[in-house]
Amino acid sequence: MFSHPSLSKCFELIDQVHQQSFGKNYGLLLTGLSGVGKTCLAKTYLARFPTLCTPEVTYYPVIYVKLTETKTATDFLIQVVKALTSVIGKNANKAHIVQDRLAVLLAAHRVQLIIIDEVQECLTDIDGITSQRMAKQIAALLDNNPKVSLILMGTPVASRLLKLKYGKSTHRLKGEEQLSRRFLSEQKLYIIPSRCECWLLCCNYFATEFRFPPFTLDDKPILNRLHVATDGRIGLLTKLFAIASTSEHKNLLAKLEDAYLLGINSSAYNPFDTLALTDKDIVGILDSREFD
Repeated sequence: MFSHPSLSKCFELIDQVHQQSFGKNYGLLLTGLSGVGKTCLAKTYLARFPTLCTPEVTYYPVIYVKLTETKTATDFLIQVVKALTSVIGKNANKAHIVQDRLAVLLAAHRVQLIIIDEVQECLTDIDGITSQRMAKQIAALLDNNPKVSLILMGTPVASRLLKLKYGKSTHRLKGEEQLSRRFLSEQKLYIIPSRCECWLLCCNYFATEFRFPPFTLDDKPILNRLHVATDGRIGLLTKLFAIASTSEHKNLLAKLEDAYLLGINSSAYNPFDTLALTDKDIVGILDSREFD
C-alpha cells in the first residue's frame, strides 16, 4: 500500500488487534465513507497471511467476510461460517448452534483474525431488538473465541454498533451486552486530500497496478483532475483506472474521459474534458471543496 496517515494508522491498529497487543482480545471498528479505502485496506492486510493447504485441512490465518443484507443474527453468523465451509449443517436457524459450529471451525482452521466488511448491513434503520441481537452475537463471537481477533468495517452508520439506543435515549443496551467495552474506540478512514504527496503516491500505486506510466509532480494538472473525478476516494480511483485500462485511446486524458463517462458519471461535467474545464477551473473546484 502507499503511505497515507489515515490508512497507515488503521493498518497498524489492525495488526495490533490481530496480535492482541493490548493484553486482551479487543475488537476494532473502522468506519469511512463508501470508496474511501476500507476494502482495499482489508484485502491488503489479508494478502499478508496466505492460506496453507494440507491434505487434511486448509488453514486460514485471516478470513474476510463481506456482509450482504443481514436480517437476523443467525444470518450474520452463517455468512461468517461460509467463509470457511459451504456445509452449513442442521439446525442452521438457531443462532447458538451456529455459534458453536463456528467456534469449532475457527479452531480447526486455525483462524487468528476475522475481518467483517459492510457491517452496517446487520443494523436495522431503527435501533431495536434486531440490532440488539446482532450486537449480542458479535459480543459472543469475541467472548467464545478468545484467540480469534475481530475487525469490523463499515460506513459511518456502523458507529451505532458501539452506542446502540433502543426507543428513548434512556433505553440503552444492558452493560453486560455492550460492545463498547469489548472494542477499542472507533477509528475513521478519511479521503486523501488533493495536491499532496499522498495523492501522488496513491495515483502511482493504481497506475502501476493497471500498467499506466507513473506520474510525477510535473503532472499536477492531471493529478488534480483525477482528484476532482474521484473526490480522493480509493474505490473510485481503482474503478477509473480499471476501465481506462481497457480503452483503445492512446492519449491518457482521452482514456480517462471515456472511463469517467462509463464508470462514474455519464450526466455531469467531465473533469477530463479540457475544452469544458481548464486547469484553472479544476483548481477552483478543488479550492471550493477543501476551503469552503
